[in-house]
Amino acid sequence: MNLDKFEKGPREIFHPEIQKGSVNFKFGVLFAKDGQLTDDEMFSNEIGSEAFQKFLNLLGDTITLKGWTGYRGGLDTKNDTTGIHSVYTVYQGHEIMFHVSTMLPYSKENKQQVERKRHIGNDIVTIVFQEGEESSPAFKPSMIRSHFTHIFALVRYDQQNDNYRLKIFSEESVPLFGPPLPTPPVFTDHQEFRDFLLVKLINGEKATLETPTFAQKRRRTLDMLIRSLHQDLMPDLHKNMLNRRSFSDVLPESPKSARKKEEARQAEFVRIGQALKLKSIVRGDAPSSLAASGICKKEPWEPQCFCSNFPHEAVCADPWGQALLVSTDAGVLLVDDDLPSVPVFDRTLPVKQMHVLEILDLLVLRADKGKDARLFVFRLSALQKGLEGKQSGKSRSDCRENKLEKTKGDLCLHILGDLIAES
Repeated sequence: MNLDKFEKGPREIFHPEIQKGSVNFKFGVLFAKDGQLTDDEMFSNEIGSEAFQKFLNLLGDTITLKGWTGYRGGLDTKNDTTGIHSVYTVYQGHEIMFHVSTMLPYSKENKQQVERKRHIGNDIVTIVFQEGEESSPAFKPSMIRSHFTHIFALVRYDQQNDNYRLKIFSEESVPLFGPPLPTPPVFTDHQEFRDFLLVKLINGEKATLETPTFAQKRRRTLDMLIRSLHQDLMPDLHKNMLNRRSFSDVLPESPKSARKKEEARQAEFVRIGQALKLKSIVRGDAPSSLAASGICKKEPWEPQCFCSNFPHEAVCADPWGQALLVSTDAGVLLVDDDLPSVPVFDRTLPVKQMHVLEILDLLVLRADKGKDARLFVFRLSALQKGLEGKQSGKSRSDCRENKLEKTKGDLCLHILGDLIAES
């Protein structure tokens, strides 16, 4: 990568929330009066009770949003459009902003309180502070319509005994998260309750981010940012040279000496080749190891000698592994490094074309006998087994089961080979 352009890359790729989930958190806090059973009723509470205010003071500090420079959790800190105050705290290095329903803008005309739902309904975790006795109608997550909220923490305050009771509701897709609730889930130590609640909510949101829905979104965002960074930083080495008509045009200044001119041309050829090779490797179309592409591998145009003294005239041939399958007037022979030729098919099967498909373990042949031409298909593994058993070459009559009826001509072989390769 061209590190000179690194500062211009998308810094979002290094954001902790993209890399490993949330570091700072925003939690909803919804005040519900005794007997309220719908989210419209709960969101329409203009002010909270004394017990609710005491709970908010336990959660964090009341801050003024206008001019706020800390973590804002999506709230407006310039024009007071999302309320004047909010509740904020720092816990174990995590900044937490609470979206408190009674502090968000209230509208008498809008029964659904869309401005409040816009924030709390888009929080993964919401605390529902419910007043009243335990005998009042039980809270159900279905009371609050939200496709985003996965965890509800139901908090009740018992004024007579000065303790808090906690219940946790979570979606089925959310993995189990700690710490486990005590039995009974009652907290008389208020500071201990605050610590337990915040740890539970933070772990709950982190567990939710591991569900398929959120994990896929994060991976998709990270993949998009990496692709963008790669496009910005990879130097396009071949862009200014491959569209030229002549390689001499690539040279910035043509040397006067013929020898130096030739050396410069050769150096430019190497540079262009390296650029093309790099592009092919990045695209995944070329091997990057030395064994597959370096000095250890022969170039495709370099000849390879299979037999220095071959007595027959070759009609056609195709490589099979490290050996060569050759069709001759004496039949089809397997030739390998000056070793004795091994007959695979005898002269009764006059093969005019052959196609070895090692990756599919297939051999396709076209055999002609006068005007009669047919295609034959064999399993390479079956042929290899016969060769290892030192069987004599197969005759035409031995290959009846391998013959494809209604196939004539070399065009059939090409079509069949293409179809097999595509499949």
